[in-house]
Amino acid sequence: MSAILFIDDKPEQLSGLTEGVRSALGGREVELRTWIPAKDENPRRVFDERLGTDTTLVVTDQDLTEGQTGLFGSTIVEWCQQSAVPVADYSRGRVGDLKNEPDLFEIRVPRTGDAASFVTGVYLGFMRINDAISVDKDLWSERSPAAVLARIVDAPRAEADFALYAVRLAAASGALTSRVIQAAQPDQEPSQQTKRALLSYIVGHLLLNAVLRYPGPILSLRSLGAYLAITNAGAPKVLNLFESARYSGPFAELDTFHWLSRVDEILESIIPREVSTETNGELHRKAVEASIGEVLERHSCPRCNGQNGGFLCPFTRKTVCLRPDCSVGSNSWIPQGARLCRIEREFFDEWSPILGL
Repeated sequence: MSAILFIDDKPEQLSGLTEGVRSALGGREVELRTWIPAKDENPRRVFDERLGTDTTLVVTDQDLTEGQTGLFGSTIVEWCQQSAVPVADYSRGRVGDLKNEPDLFEIRVPRTGDAASFVTGVYLGFMRINDAISVDKDLWSERSPAAVLARIVDAPRAEADFALYAVRLAAASGALTSRVIQAAQPDQEPSQQTKRALLSYIVGHLLLNAVLRYPGPILSLRSLGAYLAITNAGAPKVLNLFESARYSGPFAELDTFHWLSRVDEILESIIPREVSTETNGELHRKAVEASIGEVLERHSCPRCNGQNGGFLCPFTRKTVCLRPDCSVGSNSWIPQGARLCRIEREFFDEWSPILGL
């Protein structure tokens, strides 16, 4: 039986989250382990004992100092990364206690929304990847994590797109590199469990924190709205139209995702021949409006009054277009495969001298 390990120094918070996850799991057989760090224990020893070899996901609060002075969620994240175990962290304290943007091999529990549903969706996603790799050992000999991912989601033509997200994968985590080197010692053969765990760990984070986070081959509901140049509130109105484009692979429970290629096929079939527009975003919106027989609310861009669109800024989460005063492209902060991402111009101008965007 697989397990989820929850770590918090506040019993009521720990109990609330674990019970929420238990309910969201809907009767699935999963061991929910808990740890409230105590002042008189060796934290690393206790962590290793609770982690065991069957933990699929660790969920930790950022501030654990009430139970163990000097112990923070960042330490738990580091220990999990050393063991190649997915870890999700959260903060219920001050807003500045935890940065909003996680690293590639770190998962951030959103401050808003249902935390239990999010944790459950992350767990189920990694389990689906674990199970797929366990059943099909041919995946272990695939040429890259992108190739493995393409097979798992049954989209072989998407491998090239996924590969663009994985260009800097090897340099994303020093802990991962150390784990791989440790597993590849010349005097010992790594176990099948070690190989499967490492492959699942890499592929799962590539999908969750890169492909699904930065719209390219797969679109979230928000990025679908940006692609159609409509408001976030209006996006659910078009779901029936794009039902055949729905993504149902790992982590599908976290949002309403769609395959871009299938969205494009649907749009091509409904675009009226007599419609002429300056941008694809406007063209997409008019095509959808003509198909569903309803005028959709435009997004709130002050530069074009919501007329254009077509792209999403992953930093400001706003819809942008190709106008030079609206957005710019950047390969240094946006994965190369995220072809529907552009950086909002105002954000770029403010932060590029510091961040090197």
